[in-house]
Amino acid sequence: MRSVNTKHLLIALFIALFAASCKKDALVEPEVEPVAKGKFENGFFIVNEGWFGRGTGEVSFFNYSTGKLTDSIFKRENAGKDLKPESSTLQYGTIFKDNLYLVSKVGGPVVVVDAYTLKEKARIAAKGGNDWRAFLGIDENTGLLSSSSGVYLVNLKNMTAYAKLVGADGQVGDMIKSGNYIFMHSATDGLLIYNASDYTLNRKIKGMTVGFAKTPNGKVWYAGAKYLYQTDPQTLAKDSVSLSFTTYASWGAWHAGSITASTKDNIVYLLKTGSFGGGSEVYKYDGTAVSLNAPFATNPDKQIFYGKGIGYDPKLNQVVIQTVQSGYGANYAINNLYFYDTAGALKNTVPYEGYHFPAITVFHQ
Repeated sequence: MRSVNTKHLLIALFIALFAASCKKDALVEPEVEPVAKGKFENGFFIVNEGWFGRGTGEVSFFNYSTGKLTDSIFKRENAGKDLKPESSTLQYGTIFKDNLYLVSKVGGPVVVVDAYTLKEKARIAAKGGNDWRAFLGIDENTGLLSSSSGVYLVNLKNMTAYAKLVGADGQVGDMIKSGNYIFMHSATDGLLIYNASDYTLNRKIKGMTVGFAKTPNGKVWYAGAKYLYQTDPQTLAKDSVSLSFTTYASWGAWHAGSITASTKDNIVYLLKTGSFGGGSEVYKYDGTAVSLNAPFATNPDKQIFYGKGIGYDPKLNQVVIQTVQSGYGANYAINNLYFYDTAGALKNTVPYEGYHFPAITVFHQ
């Protein structure tokens, strides 16, 4: 009798273990491959001014997988739409909440496209008298547009500029938000700092020439004369370090400031440009004065910066430099992208041709 009970117990135990094993197997779910958001996910954009008077600006895309550039992707993805008039200049681009905002000067439009498909979603139509500079997203409802005549609040639901900020007069270019403050670069007043809560002006600081960059610690960086400045976004306390060269603003033919920062480390990169642009030396500041003693990188012979000229690629953890060849005429059709690692070693060079006049590189974050 005892042996029979033992046998039954063993059978019951086997069945229980088998059932538990099956139950565990049933809980194991197969791995799901991430769904691509669109054909323009794996790379970055170059916003191009275009050849003034002979065509509008356009957008190019650098694909990480192929290592190649594709130009005119706005036109390719939006049949029947354009960035006219040809007398305008496409000058700025930035990604905010999965949308790429394309901003034109001199009567051109502000166009919103999906940052992964490049399909147009909305726009502020081209109009004589409009002269936009840069866009800053605040939240899902509100953004800011700087212009040659101040800064305007924008309703992002219907893409309407509806109110001008008090205190931001004349030409205003780059803008950035950190903490409870919005920082703006004014041709008239230098650095403008606004309270983000109600868009009231907090203070003005004269002497700014180039901005902005933001490091992972939240600090905002900009340059003025022969100094690189940092501002704490909580207290607005300011500190500076001396530069071995003079920095220049670009108000005569405005483009975004030639400064950028790592998204991984508290490191800032700044171009040494001439009073009318150009230049060939890149400087890096890692928090030590000695890091500014010599250039982080220098362009190959005859290659000069154009537009903003510099960007930080967070996926590659590399600094990307955009150049044209020095000189005039056909030299502007000779373009290069240079990719430097954070130690200053040149990792890749991508030459390409055409009268693109690259304004700014834009990266997915």
